[in-house]
Amino acid sequence: MSDREPPTGPPGRTEDVFARQGPRLFRIAYGMLGSATQAEDVVRDVRLRWQATDRAVVADPQAYLTTATTRLSIHAAHAARMRRASYIGPWLPEPLDTGDGGGTGAADTEPVEFDLLLMLEQLDLAERAAFVLRETLSSPYPEIAAVLGVDEAQARHLVRRARRHLATDLATDLATDRVTDRQGREDTAGRTRRGDGAEDYEAA
Repeated sequence: MSDREPPTGPPGRTEDVFARQGPRLFRIAYGMLGSATQAEDVVRDVRLRWQATDRAVVADPQAYLTTATTRLSIHAAHAARMRRASYIGPWLPEPLDTGDGGGTGAADTEPVEFDLLLMLEQLDLAERAAFVLRETLSSPYPEIAAVLGVDEAQARHLVRRARRHLATDLATDLATDRVTDRQGREDTAGRTRRGDGAEDYEAA
């Protein structure tokens, strides 16, 4: 049975469907939230919903689970941003520990790069969801549109806008790094010249 076939047969078969989708669902949630703990919570919530769903009417389990995970992740990300608005200091993503996924798929998930998670945090949540689905899962645009409840043209626009924002952020970061690196080299050179002068003076 493929992941896209409706679950039939023994009750355990529905768990097989979810187990196959687990790493994919975790990757969506982690890409949206930047927190392994919150991503695991979302995946567990989706699992509970899946178990309580009349799966006889679910024509496409993967589409159902992807949509549920993405939308719950968007809600969780919005709530997290509201909470962080009152925090003092910057927010940093939570590194992904792939050693023990706890049944959620984390152990089978390639970690999203830390710097990318930081940049994703600056995106509108719809842009972030579209980007995660397209760039990390290679989801087709019709699927992204269905998940987000928009038409295909809007899904493409969201992905393009996310890429443009990320490219701008990356260019800004690279420019900042170059300035910082140049200043560091200048400071080092200045200290070296001053140190050489001091040694010459002492030797005299």
